[in-house]
This record gives sequence, C-alpha cells and structure tokens, in this order.
Amino acid sequence: MNDSDKETSSVLPAKLYFIDPFFRDFVSVCVSLIFSELIGLFGIVSNIIIMINFKRQGFQDDVNVTLFSLAICDAGALLAHQFSNVLSRPWIGEYDLFMSKMNLFINIFYINGYFVRVGGLLTAFMNCKRCASVVWPLKVKSALTGETVVAANVIIAGVSILYLVSPFYVVKFDLMFIPSLNRSILAEYYISSRHEVMAIYYFIADQFVPYRTMLVLILCTITIMTKLRSKLRWRQSASSAGEYNSRNITPEERKVIKMLVTISVIFIVCLLPQSTLNVAMGVVPGLKGDGIYISIFKVCYSFTSLLETINCSVNILVYYNISTRYRQVSWEMFNPLKCFSIIKAK
Repeated sequence: MNDSDKETSSVLPAKLYFIDPFFRDFVSVCVSLIFSELIGLFGIVSNIIIMINFKRQGFQDDVNVTLFSLAICDAGALLAHQFSNVLSRPWIGEYDLFMSKMNLFINIFYINGYFVRVGGLLTAFMNCKRCASVVWPLKVKSALTGETVVAANVIIAGVSILYLVSPFYVVKFDLMFIPSLNRSILAEYYISSRHEVMAIYYFIADQFVPYRTMLVLILCTITIMTKLRSKLRWRQSASSAGEYNSRNITPEERKVIKMLVTISVIFIVCLLPQSTLNVAMGVVPGLKGDGIYISIFKVCYSFTSLLETINCSVNILVYYNISTRYRQVSWEMFNPLKCFSIIKAK
C-alpha cells in the first residue's frame, strides 16, 4: 500500500476544536466515567440476572426466548460501551495503546451499535408478534411456535451483522511508525471509495433502520391499545348480557402487553437522540471521527450514550414490577434461607 493511497483519521490540531478542551474533558469525566460507568456496571449485572431468571422460568413461553435474547444484546452493548468509556478518559493518550485511540473508539462504536440495533429489532419483533396475536389470536398462535420464534431471533441477529460489514470493508490495517514515541502502532487507512460506500451505509443503518424500527413500535403500540379498548368495551357489554368469549385478553396477557409497551417507550425515548446524532453525522461530515467538529460530537455522544446505557440497564426494573412470575423467580434466586439450606446440605 503506497502512502499516496492512504487516508488516515489522524488527530486534529487543537486550533480546530470548537469546544474548549477543558469543558469537553469535564463533560466526558462526569457523564461517561461516573454516571454512565456506574449505570453500565449495574446494567451488565442486571442483564446477567435476567438471563438466569428466564432460563429458570424455561422457554416454553416464546416471549421468554426473545427477552432472553434481548438481555444478551443489552449486555453486549453495555460491555462495548464500557470499553468506550475507558477510551474517553483524558489521561489516556492518543497513541498509548496498540492502536490509535480514535480508531479504537470508532470500532467499538460500531460494535455497540450492532447490539443496540439487534435489541431494537428484537423489541419490534416482540411487539409485532403481540400485536398480531391481539388482532388475529387463533391464527398467530398456530403459526408462530416456539421453534419459529427461536429461528426469528437467530435470523435477526445474523442478518444484522451486515451492519458491521461496510465500516470494516472501507478500512485497511497497517503499521504506522510514531517517531516521537519510537514505536509502531496498528493504524486504519481508508480505501478510496470510502465516502461513496459509507454514504449508502449511513442512510440505511443510521436513518432507515432505526426510524423504521421506532415507527413499527409506535404503530404496534397504538394498534394494541386500540384493540384492547375495543375488546374491553365489548366485554363490558357482553358481561351485562351474560355472554362470555374465550378470546378475551387474560390478565397474564395484559401484563405481557404492558411490559412490552413499557420496553418500547423506553427504547424510543432513550434511542431517539442517538439516532438524531447519527443522522447529523451523515448530513455534517465534520461530525465524523476525522472531522473538524469532533469535539462537538464527543460532548453530544456523552449524553446520547448515557441514554443508551439507561435503555440497556432498566429492563430488570420493568420485569420485576410488572411480571409476577419474574418476581417470584427472583425471590427464589435470592432467598437467603434457601441459599443457607443449600450450603448446609453440602
């Protein structure tokens, strides 16, 4: 690879930063290294607990299968985000690691985005399935079996890997010698067609997919709530006439619907700012990793990533407050008397 063919994301001179470096570092430390770090650690532990809880419940209920997969995605997103928090520490120099700090941050950014997008698609899938079961209860129950739901989860995770193809296709890896440090690091160099490829990528990955996912969640939520209200009115009129219909929504189904709607609302509220920032990156090239507005991007990303962390960390509170079965299994898991009896038996 000739030097003339290499286009690298080098460090910007200080004069090109549009935000005071001290303020940028202060925000980074407060938001990324304190709030986001603590919430992220809580989220990783809570998602492990969620996975254990649903495994104990069993996967006879297809909702548990998707919620288990969602917990895996949330844990993966949080782990990637924890690494990006480490990189955001001001005292870690640009070339202190085996690769440029900026290059590492960008790669982890895409890995985090993969897990977040898979989580969003899984949430949309759950809501579409529940919406269809409310509208066509008998048809959906026979068509979407447990095996079908597992296959759908695997397909969603597999197809979403395409999100990582373009960002790693447009870069080539090579060693770069740093004279001031007298050592070499692994550097990323962009191919000549990078801008054309990434323009299409940003439109699909950062505009089409996230906003279509949110649109599906909103439409499914509206449809479910509208259908539930109509069924409630029908049941009230049928009860007064002494009639009964087995297709009525049971209390357990209502709790599942309430849980899915709550998860959807949290997802939309917490992910919309990051999606907006991604759109801004596509419209304003200076916000990208090698752009002149990188300081502005870093400050905005500190807050949007905090919201992403909250989205991936709070599901345990939703499950515990809404699901009776989840709460029961949690008490069984953390019952001190039961733990003591197991230890004593050993």
